[in-house]
Amino acid sequence: MLRHAAFCSLQTEAELECIQIEHPKFNAQLCLQGAQLTQFNSHESGPLLWLSPDAKFEKGKSVRGGIPICWPWFGAVEFNPKSVKENIPDSQGAHGFARNMLWQLHYLKESAHEVCIGLKLGHNKQTLEVWPFEFELICHYQLSNNLKVQLECKNLSKKDITLSQALHTYLPTPSIKNTLIQGAHNSQYIDALDGWKQKVQTGSVKISEEVDRIYLGHKNYRVIRDGKNLILNSNSHSSIIWNPWIKKSQWLSHYPDTGFESMLCIESANVLDDYISLAPGQTSQALSLELSAD
Repeated sequence: MLRHAAFCSLQTEAELECIQIEHPKFNAQLCLQGAQLTQFNSHESGPLLWLSPDAKFEKGKSVRGGIPICWPWFGAVEFNPKSVKENIPDSQGAHGFARNMLWQLHYLKESAHEVCIGLKLGHNKQTLEVWPFEFELICHYQLSNNLKVQLECKNLSKKDITLSQALHTYLPTPSIKNTLIQGAHNSQYIDALDGWKQKVQTGSVKISEEVDRIYLGHKNYRVIRDGKNLILNSNSHSSIIWNPWIKKSQWLSHYPDTGFESMLCIESANVLDDYISLAPGQTSQALSLELSAD
């Protein structure tokens, strides 16, 4: 498919193969490992994703930035619902295995208006050793002036599947201190940095310290920043807002000490009580996000 593509080519970035897209409306980079969109620059609106200046493209490791896919569990295993973590060995790391595995090109459609790409991951010997289910996972990308991502899973096992997931979206900002996040007023959230206490958001979210919060219920967010604002719409019923701030930035991998000043994460997710359950043969409603600027 790529051999005859007009706008897409397969290129190597350090240790990883990536689809490089040069389109009249945008340019983008999509890694086959993890189906991770690492860069998206709209010619109309500028960069819509943040990529760490210290990012490394290494086999078996997620790239720091863009949209890593967390699947089939989110965060540390022990913080997942019982029905999710009971099928995962305690030795497994955070955020599942999908973001570190090689996906296959499923389809490619190009036009003068957009590029649509589907990447697919299926069960194999390696996945069955850590998660005893057969599955087909497809990530759909619709790229134009804006971007849309959809993640869907089909249960190919003979037993029910329970999972949590997230599209871990890194967003750029000229100054985190001058950034406001609208869309969560009066919403309940779980504060992961304060004993997992449930709290209520008042007004816009302003980041002036380390933030790690799980917001409950459906949200559409507007990120108010210098220049064009970002609009993130999703169909999920839980979402995460995250910024490591000063201290944590100093020990995060592939992340500069001052990285917290120019980024934040808003993650569209199905976590906690919003986990996904699939009967044999069932396909999930796609977890989706749309990102644009105004």
